Amino acid sequence: MKVVVVGSGPAGLYSALTASERGAKVSLIEKSDKLGGTCVLYGCIPSKAMMFPLSLSYSSSKFGKTIDFSYGELEGFARNVTQRVSKGVEYMLESAGVEVITGRATMRSGKINVNGQTIDADSVIIAIGTNKPQFPGTIASDDLHFLERDFQSVLLVGGGVGGVEYGWLLNMAKKRVTIVEREDLLLPGHDLDLRQSVTSFFKRLGIDVRTRSEAKIGDDVKINGRSEKFDIVVFTFGRRPSLEGFEEIKGDKWVNVDEFMRTNVNNVYAAGDVTGSFTAHEAIHKGIVAGLNATGEKRTYDGTAVPKILYTHPEIAYVGSTEGKCVKLNMTEVVRAVTERSTEGFIKVCADETGILKGGVAFSERAEDIISVLAILIRLRVKLEDAKNLIFPHPSYLEGLWEALRRFKS
Repeated sequence: MKVVVVGSGPAGLYSALTASERGAKVSLIEKSDKLGGTCVLYGCIPSKAMMFPLSLSYSSSKFGKTIDFSYGELEGFARNVTQRVSKGVEYMLESAGVEVITGRATMRSGKINVNGQTIDADSVIIAIGTNKPQFPGTIASDDLHFLERDFQSVLLVGGGVGGVEYGWLLNMAKKRVTIVEREDLLLPGHDLDLRQSVTSFFKRLGIDVRTRSEAKIGDDVKINGRSEKFDIVVFTFGRRPSLEGFEEIKGDKWVNVDEFMRTNVNNVYAAGDVTGSFTAHEAIHKGIVAGLNATGEKRTYDGTAVPKILYTHPEIAYVGSTEGKCVKLNMTEVVRAVTERSTEGFIKVCADETGILKGGVAFSERAEDIISVLAILIRLRVKLEDAKNLIFPHPSYLEGLWEALRRFKS
């Protein structure tokens, strides 16, 4: 059996590996000369390489100590890690026997064309990702890791997930940061307690947060009609699917797929950001499902309880819904947080009237761990009363999750 995968990001990588493990002959096509897609080359990986050393700066400041990194140093960390991880993707594909073809692919009548040749395949998996926003006078968050030029002031247009994560990064890198957001709080569409806490925290960090505001970018920058000057302007939203050459695949804003990751074209599957999911872990698991089904399996994708993380400090994490009965625990009540002077934020857990856990939010140190454990409980449909009987270490941040669960009335 022959499978062709287009794109080498998380969805493309894991769909290729899965199909190969099931005995298919797999060819992966990537337009870039480096493998890994947006996540590895421009997004998750370089940003985390820059944010980790800045987390040391943030932690040391709570004890009156100073650790500084220049922006050039941070870019160097990002460049080094990106190269290493990209090479790791290359090694994984090579070890799995996947043929890698460099070139820009197109599709006509369900057939893939690349470098002037048509590749015959039993199944095709499209994992071509998204294009960054491009507006005159601006850059995208993709560009922030490799600017290689000095700047002091930056305007972030949009106070959503991207604006918040990069706002924290740039502020910790000692840049003058302004965030413009149309709504009255940062993180539109998220839990109200989270939005209020993060907006307040960012203002206390010294970030110039302009809510209920609008930026217009032309020959100059105007915020609410008033001209202002910034060294760089970053659009933090507005990504669109990379569908040039794949117009046969139907979709509204994103490519439409069913629970088997099938598109409207026979034997053509799609996975990852092109389908409207914006975390690498969602892309990985959608890619696995696509790889299984492209090789004859009948597997559905279950997107229940997918944790989402912003790697600021404190971290921001959330899963599921915060509707229903909720318990909120301030980090001042978590002993481990007190010992580490990390009492900013809260943990919030929600359940329905039958005692089934539905979702939660953590704005805290180790929020990633707290919400990942909660996501497991939700995924396994663990009842609230059973979750209360779990034993977590003391003193730990996870103990804060247990305490929130304990406070639910039977």
